[in-house]
Order: sequence, then C-alpha cells, then structure tokens
Amino acid sequence: MNLLLATLAAPLATAVFGALPGRRRPKQAVLLAGLGASFALALATVGRYLRGETPSAFGGALRVDGLSALVLLLTAFVGLVSGLYAVGYLERNELAGFVSARRRTELVALVPAYLGAMLLVAVSNNLGILWIAVEATTLASVFLVAFHNRDTSLEAAWKFLVLGSVGLAFALLGTVLLFASGQGVLGEEMSALDWTRLMAHAKALHPFTVKLAVVFAVVGYGTKAGLAPMHTWKPDAYREAPSPAGVLMAVGMLNCSLLALLRVHLVSRAVLGPEFSGRLLLGLGLASVLVATPFILVQWNIKRLIAYSSVEHVGIMAIGFGLGGEAAAFGALLHMTYHAFAKPVAFLSAGTLAQLHRSSDFDAIGGGTLGRTPIASGLLLLATVMVTGSPPFGLFWSEMTILRAGFAGPYRPAVAAFLAALVVLFCGFFYQVGRLVLGEDARPGAAVLPERLDLAMGTTLVAAALAVVSAFYLPEGLMLLVRAAARVVEGS
Repeated sequence: MNLLLATLAAPLATAVFGALPGRRRPKQAVLLAGLGASFALALATVGRYLRGETPSAFGGALRVDGLSALVLLLTAFVGLVSGLYAVGYLERNELAGFVSARRRTELVALVPAYLGAMLLVAVSNNLGILWIAVEATTLASVFLVAFHNRDTSLEAAWKFLVLGSVGLAFALLGTVLLFASGQGVLGEEMSALDWTRLMAHAKALHPFTVKLAVVFAVVGYGTKAGLAPMHTWKPDAYREAPSPAGVLMAVGMLNCSLLALLRVHLVSRAVLGPEFSGRLLLGLGLASVLVATPFILVQWNIKRLIAYSSVEHVGIMAIGFGLGGEAAAFGALLHMTYHAFAKPVAFLSAGTLAQLHRSSDFDAIGGGTLGRTPIASGLLLLATVMVTGSPPFGLFWSEMTILRAGFAGPYRPAVAAFLAALVVLFCGFFYQVGRLVLGEDARPGAAVLPERLDLAMGTTLVAAALAVVSAFYLPEGLMLLVRAAARVVEGS
C-alpha cells in the first residue's frame, strides 16, 4: 500500500473503530495504537522525503515537499500527545462522574477524525482537495467544541461554525478564482489546481484574477488560522473544547491553516511579486499581535488566555512570512516548530487545572494553585516561560531571528511596533499566570479533584521534557525539515 495513503488511513480507521459501541479499555487501546501508528507512518513518510524521494498519490494531487513534510510531522506528533492525554482526561472525568459513555465514544472518535483531516491538509498538493480537507477539519472540530453540551459550549460551537463557514466560503471563492486565472493555460481538469502546476505556469496566469483570489483566500484561511480581525471564534472555542481537542486546535489546525495561506502566498509571489501578499500577511500578523495585547492584560479565563497567546503566535509567524527573505522565513518556520513543542505544555497544564477545579475561570479556580496542585501549576509556570519567548527557550531564538531580519529590511516601524507588543505581552501573560499560581487564594480550599500522577499528567510531563530539550537540541532530521520548508517558501 502507498505509504502516504496509509498515513492518512490510520487515523480515519481509528476514528471509525472509536465510533463503534464497545468497552472502554479496548477503545482506548485502539485510540493510542492508531495515533501511535499515525505518528510512525508520518515519520516514515518524512524519512522517505529526507532520503530524496517525493511521496505522492493520486497522480500528484497528494504530494510531500519540504513544507508539507514539516507540517505533517508536527501535526502527527501533536495528535499523539493529544490522544495520550485524552485517555487520562477521560478516566479522570469518569471517576468524578463528569462524562458519560456516549461522550467518551464521541471524543475517542472525533480526535483521530480531526487529526486525519489535518494530515490531509498537510499533504494536499491540489488546492481543491486542500479546501475540502480544511472544511473537514471544521466539521470535526465543531462537535468537539460542543462536547460538554453546555449553553456556552453550544454558543461557542455555533459561533465557530458560522465564522469558519464564512471564512471557508471566502477561501472557496479564492480557489475558484485561482482556477479561473489559469484557463487557457492549465486546462479545465482538476489538476489545474495542483499547486506545483500553478507555480510552474505562474507567469502565464492572469494577474488581476490572481490578485482577487489571493485577497479572498488569505481572508478565508486567515479566519481558520485565527489571524485578527478574524480571530473572534478562538477564545470561546478554546474555552469550551475539551483539552485534548484544544491542543489540536492550538497547534495542528494553526499550522495547517498557515500552510494553506503559504500555498496561496507563494503563487501570488510568483505571479505578482513579493509585495502584494507579503504586505497582507505582514499587516494581518501585526494586527494579530497588537489585538492580543490588551485582551491578555484583562483576561479572566485561563483557556481564553491561551487562545490569545495563539493569536499572538500565529501573528508572529505571519509577520515572519510577510517580511520576506530567507532569514525571516526560516525564523517563522523555526517558530512554528518550537511552538508545536511549547504550546501543548501550556494547554494541557491549564486544562488540568481547569479540570481539577471544574472551571477555567480565574475567580472559580482561585489564587495560590501552586500549593494545591503543585505539578500542574509548576508545568504552567514552565510553559509560561516558554510561550512568552523567554531565553534560553526556542521561541526566544525564533522571535529574535524574525526581529533581526525585520530590522534589516524596509518595514522597521512595523517591526518596532511588533517588538513593543511582545514586551507588553510578556509582562501581561506573566502577570495573569503569576496571580493564578502564586497569588493569594481568595477562595480557600482544595481543588474539586485531587492531583495525581495519571496518564494525563504523565503525558504533560513528557511533553514538557521534550519542549525543554528542544530548546537546546533539535534532531538533525527536524532541522533538515525546517531548512527544506524554508527553501520551499523561498522558492529555491
């Protein structure tokens, strides 16, 4: 069987089995085995790419290059982390009587289905299939947002569905316009939307049609990525989604949406030059960082706090890609990689605190959690150091790479505003986490559930260890992937 197709089939088969009725233990075992197999197959696919092969399927409609290989591997890794945490998360909820067997079945089925859709996004060379795959992620994740079946969950899911659907309608129109821009050159077959063919015939595409396509596609996929001002679904969705799903949204979907944006950006650059779509990405990225700043300062919910951190980080990556140049692109892709290690620690430790206290609101949790839940609180402090770009952790170096490239280019005022926002965001995030973990407890008493070293906590500890190690050492193969992705972005 084609290795690439096997990589996509593994999570989908896991989802089908998870949706069937059955006992808890076997279903959990299949979930872990399926997600482990997905990661192993993704690793094997990436290994073939690094050995000089080009894994593909369906006549090149699915294809692995440097950019897709990096996103494929990071997404499969986050999927495995999410699945491991999900098993412990469900066991903890079942012991407390917070979740029914039906809800357990839904989560065990939806997590691998969501992962499978994201893996399809990563390897889609055809922009039509790419759009379908992004739409599939919306269909899977909307049920995850509504998982807890509360009024607030249903409201958040509805908001996510409406905004996501509007965004995808824009992206569809952009895709149709890209198809139209190649009429008379690429023909009317589905392969006319293959990204490799669009790039190969870029000079023959109709420039004005491409310009319209880029605007619609950037707005559409920017909505899925959570770029401001299309980010408003994120805080509510992150707050209501179960923590295993939140990790996939905060890392996997963010990376896949950026990949879709980059595919369109690279076509635009080949047809129109680097300024048009580059300035769009730079403007949206800077807006995201600036919008996140005041909301982090006044935040009242820990998962919403992490949502605005994601708005910040997707903005940082968009700025790096928008600045253009080899150094900025490399910095943005390095930021994507380090973010994939650091953000799961933040989301899972925050999710554990919320689960133990049966609320993610600061007032409901109370201050001084370090004394009540020392492991989860310590992990959240560590994650705060990492996601705020503090030295010596990886996000510091990727941010410095982007800033250095920015100050060397023509957009110094925008980069200066970006730097100022980073300083305020650093202070604001530390203030919010500090008053939760180290502050005085306005509501004395123990957590609703006792803290114990279960599979969910063990997964978070392992993820934290990997994130710390990654700051000082990235495997050679992973660095080769980052450089290969940078070559795709730079067109070399």
